[in-house]
Amino acid sequence: MASSTAVSDPRCARRLGRASIGLSIAGIVITVLVIFIIYATFIRASSYCSDYHYRGTCYTYRKYVGSSGSCSGVKSSANYCYSNSPISCYTYLGTCYTYKKYVGSRGSCSGVKSSANYCYSNSPIPSCSDYEYLGKCYIYKKYVGSSGYCSGVKSSTNYCYSNSLPPSCTGYEYLGACYTYRKYVGSSGYCSGVESSTNYCYSNSPFSSCYTYLGKCYTYRRYVRSGGYCSGVKSGSYCYTNYSVSFCAHYKYRGACYKYRRYVGPSRYCSGVNSGSDCYYN
Repeated sequence: MASSTAVSDPRCARRLGRASIGLSIAGIVITVLVIFIIYATFIRASSYCSDYHYRGTCYTYRKYVGSSGSCSGVKSSANYCYSNSPISCYTYLGTCYTYKKYVGSRGSCSGVKSSANYCYSNSPIPSCSDYEYLGKCYIYKKYVGSSGYCSGVKSSTNYCYSNSLPPSCTGYEYLGACYTYRKYVGSSGYCSGVESSTNYCYSNSPFSSCYTYLGKCYTYRRYVRSGGYCSGVKSGSYCYTNYSVSFCAHYKYRGACYKYRRYVGPSRYCSGVNSGSDCYYN
């Protein structure tokens, strides 16, 4: 009876109604406050990232690496890499690769090869199948000498590394090197370049003037008459030699060497050359 009396009491019912309404309002206010706090926290967290935000985390770097690109951080479904470490890579056609190496037109590539014959890969690129110099691959390697032409890169040891076929020597080739000039100088002839075992001189500098006789180059030519002494090869009254002919074994007169000299006076017969008093002859 007491409970039914309390419920039927209008004043008590009004108090209970007001209390229920108050609790409902308080619940609504608390819910709104919680939602506001959560939203404010999220907004604050998002605005706190000075660079990039992905899945609730802030990142300093973001880079598109493609579907096969490596990522040291977190890769998104859109193939972006989010990381707090610098993203170092080689970019080709919008994709990020860890390795890049010139492999030439015939070099193998485990990744993607560009039209310029560079290999982009996320796996270490093996050594060149042909020749490697200063980190690049070349198809051809040839010794060209210090002054030889090179269509690629010449090393300090005068080797030419190239991916195009080395052109033929426009002059002469000897021991793998190209030379502009070649001349037969004989066993005792002077050579400013490289002399072969067959006494040919290969050089990239013009040969100094010489006297040629029977296809050989001689430094000196001197008149010695038919019987005059010659340290080289005699042709008639001329001596061709690579030795200095300033010294005559016997007598010298007007640049020529003679075996004999005899006083004949100015008018006496001389079978050689009359100096006016002496006769020089061989």
